Amino acid sequence: MTIKSEFINRENELGYIENEFSKKDFRFISVIGRRRLGKTRFLEQFLKGKSKYCYVLVPELNDEDTRMEIARVFYEKLDIAFLGLPSWDEIFEKLFIKSQKEQVIVLFDEFQRLSRINNSVFSYLQKHIDKSAADSKLFLVVSGSSIGMMHQIFEYASPLYGRRTGQIPFDAFRFDALSKWFPNLPVEMRVYVYTIYGGTPKYLEEVESANLQELIVKTLSRTSVLYNEPEVLLKTELKESNTYFNILKNIASGVSKSSEIATASGIKATSIDYYLNILINDLDLVKKEIPVCDKPSSRKAIYRINDNFFRFWFRFVYPSFSELEIGNYERVLGKIENELDTFTAPIFEDISKQFLLEMNRQDRLPFTFEKIGLQWGKFRGEPGKNNYEIDLAAINNSTKEILFCECKWQHQKIGPDIIADLMNKARYVQWYNGDRKEYFAVISRAGFTQKAKEFAEEKGVLLFDLGDVERVMG
Repeated sequence: MTIKSEFINRENELGYIENEFSKKDFRFISVIGRRRLGKTRFLEQFLKGKSKYCYVLVPELNDEDTRMEIARVFYEKLDIAFLGLPSWDEIFEKLFIKSQKEQVIVLFDEFQRLSRINNSVFSYLQKHIDKSAADSKLFLVVSGSSIGMMHQIFEYASPLYGRRTGQIPFDAFRFDALSKWFPNLPVEMRVYVYTIYGGTPKYLEEVESANLQELIVKTLSRTSVLYNEPEVLLKTELKESNTYFNILKNIASGVSKSSEIATASGIKATSIDYYLNILINDLDLVKKEIPVCDKPSSRKAIYRINDNFFRFWFRFVYPSFSELEIGNYERVLGKIENELDTFTAPIFEDISKQFLLEMNRQDRLPFTFEKIGLQWGKFRGEPGKNNYEIDLAAINNSTKEILFCECKWQHQKIGPDIIADLMNKARYVQWYNGDRKEYFAVISRAGFTQKAKEFAEEKGVLLFDLGDVERVMG
């Protein structure tokens, strides 16, 4: 298979930044997203054909050496000269003077490093924005992969709060992007690729086979760049990496409540929120979810790994390091193959969520929903029964309409019992009871039996299969 460029599917972002550039006045745009998502490649694409620009990768040096390096690059690329070692005030002052005469592009990559080098840098930049932006043609773009630190730079208490003119959040690709990466792969195989490799461009570049077993083996080989990729990234970003490794390993194994994650990871219950918040807000590797029909203050939160490749790696690769190091690939491969469909099921739920979001955008559902997510709760008034779970619920609080959806990643066709069970579970959902309009849908990998189709038609239930997903999402 041909390795694709990671610039695929960034047309919207490129269109936005090109449009901002065409305005030829002061612009200050942030590009924020975790590592390996293609931010630098995106900026390189933007710079193609541009003449007057300066790209600065903020070095991991001390304050003086950093100023000297920036001064050197400014002189080489923009012909801005300094006498001796310039101050931060002088660096920004001369940059804004230069930009009064002509449009100048300046890109700072890994911008958050400046907060460690000298936090007063942002105050100097704010000073010159406030003083000179009205007469400036500076096109300033700052990019960073430490998400939490980048957000802090622009939050309310920061000198740069309110100074940006735009922002580009850089996220992993959705499932529909894989149709452009791998147009010749069947949709079912693309689901497996998405389950294992996720939507990170750098990881998708490693997909060179249409054979499922070979796709798995690639992640297990000690010669593969993916073999210890999460380990390298986490040790680069975090001081207590072992603690985070334990947390991610336990979440990947199915532990989802904060108290249970703390116990399984050997962490005090009073400390677990600190670690989870870093994984959520700083690294974007974990997501917190509550039942979609609950209030935002709900205490029924669960935690899931937000990156498919990290989820796969912490579920299968990391716990098997000892066996893999001695070359025992077959046993690990067998375990993965036995569990892969079960492991894929939650990812198929996520793909189904993306599918419904696209259907919603195209106005192809019975109503327009405002919110979609997981739904779970207790079987009230049913002693001896455990909690119910509904894969997806989509709601509109204004119209009091709700869509309940079951997503099935299995080889067998769905029968009417699955539909009936979904309709039964919906009775226990506490949301505008007695005053809501209900709709039902089932999304199935293998399709539906004739009886299921007849039952669905009788009850007005929407049925979708992989063919529908492919048609809507490419």
